[in-house]
Amino acid sequence: MVPSSDALLAALRQSPLFRDVPEAAHTALLEASQRQYMPDEVLIQQDAPGEALLILLSGVARISRESLGGRERVLGYVYSPAVLGETALLGSQERSATVVATEPVSALVLFRDQFERVVARHPRVLWNLARLLANSVTQQNDELIALGVSTEANIAQAFLQLYRQRLTAGTPQPERLPMTMHDLTQRVSSSRETANRLVRKLSKQQLIRTLPDHSGIELLDVEALEHLLFDLADD
Repeated sequence: MVPSSDALLAALRQSPLFRDVPEAAHTALLEASQRQYMPDEVLIQQDAPGEALLILLSGVARISRESLGGRERVLGYVYSPAVLGETALLGSQERSATVVATEPVSALVLFRDQFERVVARHPRVLWNLARLLANSVTQQNDELIALGVSTEANIAQAFLQLYRQRLTAGTPQPERLPMTMHDLTQRVSSSRETANRLVRKLSKQQLIRTLPDHSGIELLDVEALEHLLFDLADD
């Protein structure tokens, strides 16, 4: 279902890219293309030209990257009102990852010439974009630190990152993570045996539990999980 003009304006006001930007900028974006994606449909394809950025109006998508050896690694999930494809658009580069809808997704597609016109009239958008890129770098640094500590720290970081994304997006029950064991092993680049062992360990510590239908993980004590991550990093 294509959002109405009022719904689209409301979504743009929530977008971190257009925060504190005059209403005229939001209104101008009503002319941008809107796309609807079904589950498992590709929003962005790795190595394709980066000709546009996408603003998620609703829905959730999974980000993954395929290595030179053909192995896929899940990098994470994005929730509306996330912005996708900004790095490739700015640098006129190829896409660095693939983004696939995990549920019905509605997105606004903003091509480079449209984006340049908006930025020329509303420079604040560039400041917001710089903030998004800085947050992305910080997140990647946290992931690299956890990866260098241990697989257990990497798993805890993956859980906490997804929880924070869901919390920020206002998702109901943000502590119930739609992350299967298959997703987790791809996310942390670990064997299934190791991931299962560490999930059982965290479950025994009453930090998490596996959902009954094995469709995901529920965080039982977010604060304790954060403390565990810090303790592991300090060891």
